[in-house]
Amino acid sequence: MTMDVKKIGMVMLRALIISAVFTCAAIAILALIAWFFRFSDGKINVGVVIINIAACLVGGLLAGKGMKEKKYLWGLILGALYFVVLFVISFAFAPEGGVSITSYITTILICLGSGMLGGMIG
Repeated sequence: MTMDVKKIGMVMLRALIISAVFTCAAIAILALIAWFFRFSDGKINVGVVIINIAACLVGGLLAGKGMKEKKYLWGLILGALYFVVLFVISFAFAPEGGVSITSYITTILICLGSGMLGGMIG
């Protein structure tokens, strides 16, 4: 059973938007908690990684549920799209290269892995 391009685009766009909204809400909550409890940078970084994992997991789950075939692949693609959005936003706010290449590699592996896992679950 083949899906048309429009349906694929809508399912992936919906999953990506929900992942982005989830990320924004979770970052806002993390910022509030970090401010209230005076978290160190290390704890904030761990929180951001957990949020990225959860957002890609949710997005992959939605992509997998929407596609019904090769769910792991659609979850992986969602993770890649999520990373691209993160990369563009981080580059826009730190254009002089304030983030290391190892950080980008770690982040893309996290996004791809959790997106694919979400797709398999979905």
